[in-house]
Amino acid sequence: MPKRGYGDMLTGGSRDVNPQFLSFNAATSAADTTTTTTQALPIQRLPTMGRSQVMEILQVWFERPALPAIASATEVVDNMIIYLTTKSFGTTAISGIGGEPTIFAFDNFSSRGAFTAAGTYKDFEPRVATLNLTDGAGHGIIIATDNIFAQVQSAGIGVVITYGVKVMYRMKNVSLTEYIGVVQSQQ
Repeated sequence: MPKRGYGDMLTGGSRDVNPQFLSFNAATSAADTTTTTTQALPIQRLPTMGRSQVMEILQVWFERPALPAIASATEVVDNMIIYLTTKSFGTTAISGIGGEPTIFAFDNFSSRGAFTAAGTYKDFEPRVATLNLTDGAGHGIIIATDNIFAQVQSAGIGVVITYGVKVMYRMKNVSLTEYIGVVQSQQ
């Protein structure tokens, strides 16, 4: 029996050790309206030699929306959140990550500020958030669905917001048994 190479250990035999990128935008349909968008995944679903190909997500970048200018003398709190999940929630707001196993990445961004004669202030956070989804040994999160869903929520913003999303992934072959288990857990 031939020795298995490093690429086989990481990718289950697909030998796809070089990551690719999937980029898309996720926006609210109206100001401060919970909205879920769908992104199709580039995966072939035919079993090969008793194995199925899945997406292994390694890293996710969220480009946060620019906040509108503050024009109020009272304190303004802006809050935005994006969830990446394997299930569509439509316009029903996800209430948190604790009880929802289909969520695999999220970003929560809050800002506070006011415009006054005594001086304007505003809290700022970086515009780009990065999530590393690997285990430290090069293995990422396995996604075995045809789509991923991005739910964007906002409060206090007053305008339509758009997140930019970039997903670094590679293809991985898994056994049919593992594939079926992952699909069932992600629905």
